[in-house]
Amino acid sequence: MGLELLFITRNYPPKVGGLETYSYNLIREFEGHNITHKIVLSKSNIHLVWFLPYSFFVGIYIGWKNSIRSIHLCDGLLGPVGIVLKLLTRAKISITIHGLDVTYGNPLFQLIVPWCIARLDKVICVSRSTRDECIRRGIPGNKCTVIPNGIRPSEFYLPISRDNLRHRLEKIVGASLQDKIVLVTIGRLVERKGITWFVDNVMPHLDKSYCYLIVGDGPERERIQQVLRHHGLHDRVLMLGKVADEERNVILNESDILVMPNITVPDDVEGFGIVIIEAGSCGLPAIASNIQGIRDAVFDGKTGYLVEERDVNGFLTKINNMNLTKESVRSIVNNAFDWAQIYERYSRVFIEMGSGEK
Repeated sequence: MGLELLFITRNYPPKVGGLETYSYNLIREFEGHNITHKIVLSKSNIHLVWFLPYSFFVGIYIGWKNSIRSIHLCDGLLGPVGIVLKLLTRAKISITIHGLDVTYGNPLFQLIVPWCIARLDKVICVSRSTRDECIRRGIPGNKCTVIPNGIRPSEFYLPISRDNLRHRLEKIVGASLQDKIVLVTIGRLVERKGITWFVDNVMPHLDKSYCYLIVGDGPERERIQQVLRHHGLHDRVLMLGKVADEERNVILNESDILVMPNITVPDDVEGFGIVIIEAGSCGLPAIASNIQGIRDAVFDGKTGYLVEERDVNGFLTKINNMNLTKESVRSIVNNAFDWAQIYERYSRVFIEMGSGEK
């Protein structure tokens, strides 16, 4: 038989987001191969006030009842829960750190959470950048290992003709895209995403064959619109807001280049850049800033290109000279980031840290 484990997460469907997707897929993989227990919060974070003590007590109960030898926490905020479980059960405690869950700038958070994480048995970081942030906060490097987020290759890819996809994309954007090269950014419109910078500094220098789709919403929306008005770019930069999953998949499959022009913002990091591999599973190459966890999501020169932060000429050159094929990008991304591969890496960590097999 395989491992017997308990997973605890405060981010789980039907809530929507990157952490929810990660938790769901990780637990789903282990449920398919092992005896798996889970304690999950599928409601908004306002419910943390009861969920944290609930996870203490139920975690102890499940641990004692089933002689659980391995408990995994799905993000850094659960570090204090891990300390209690480590003291009151005989289980080994591991945790995944994504980025903001260790860099969040609140002084009380920084006093408590990294201290707790440092005293757990294993720390899985989604990127080398996240590992560096952990070490910077006193978490021992020998406890840290890097395992990226994963994707399910069939979740985003649409095996239909380009003509059909282009027609469907034109319906989504409400405009003709004939002879257009489509750039796209997908994500929350916050400062660190660099979208305002890109529209202000790069788009005015691209010729009119380029159309830029911005998918998502957030506090930077008005600033982006102001820049569009300033440069007169409304006919070439289309802000689509939030879209349904089906529409997102059409966009990922029919666009030509994913753009991720992130900029450095204190205490707000890009832990990995999951949208890069989601896009890559559809064959969409990425051009992205060479910062933080983004570096681990792009195989430079193979699945996209890394450009130095705020390098206007660098972005222009890579966009104008994109030569990667969708077939090659898709093959490389699927081989590297399929959740089946990520599951194997997590399993080895749990076994090596002493969980053993039953």
